[in-house]
Amino acid sequence: MRVGIVGAGPAGVTAAVFLSRYEIDVTIFEREEIGGLIANAWRIENLPILPVCSGEELVAVLRKRLEASEAKVIYEEVLSVEDKVLKTKLNSYSFDKLIVATGTKPKRIEDFEVNQNVVYEFKRLPRGIGRLAIYGAGDVAFDGALKAKGIGIEEVHIFNRTDRIRAVPKLVKLALSSGVKYHPSEPICRVEDRHGDLELHTDVGRYQFEGLLLCVGRVPNLPALIGQTKDLYVVGDASGNFRQLAIAMGHVTEVCMKIVHGE
Repeated sequence: MRVGIVGAGPAGVTAAVFLSRYEIDVTIFEREEIGGLIANAWRIENLPILPVCSGEELVAVLRKRLEASEAKVIYEEVLSVEDKVLKTKLNSYSFDKLIVATGTKPKRIEDFEVNQNVVYEFKRLPRGIGRLAIYGAGDVAFDGALKAKGIGIEEVHIFNRTDRIRAVPKLVKLALSSGVKYHPSEPICRVEDRHGDLELHTDVGRYQFEGLLLCVGRVPNLPALIGQTKDLYVVGDASGNFRQLAIAMGHVTEVCMKIVHGE
């Protein structure tokens, strides 16, 4: 049996390692780097079977386990899935079973994308900045603020459209105690490029920053799925489930068991 896996984040790597143990021929496709979005995380502490670690540390574990498996890795972006064929910019690949573990993509605010210092992932922020704005009030926003403080970014501000915080209380407390400035009910109205830096406009005033991290939500990131069959499985965050690492890994493990047992 040949199984193709799209995406080498935690769910995709879990699938590759699990199926390889059963001597199933596995090929995993990744357009960027092993680990996916989890590489951006400041701290991961919701996997009780593992010690608390950073996103980079977890990615190192995933990479090591994938390298030790028999799975083949192809660094190409999958554009579409038709029946049991994956199509990339370069080739087409056919499989008996397909697992789509492509995670999520950001909800964009295109009007704010005035230069390269406006990003949706922490790892894409410019190096050496001293002033960072974060837009959003979920786990990713507060986790990113703590990571920013941890690498020496002196001034970090979180702007929230409302007064409702959607982050884990522990993250919020740690961020505020570290000196992160929080702006409730102060939506960003406009962003302007000021010779490479950023000027943020709100109803309260104007602010100068060197980077802007947008954390205003994410949606499933799926290639064009054409002619879906019973041999195609969409798993983890890409399926629209709760975006929790343990749920994504558990979901794909269940799918792998079905494949192994011929269901």
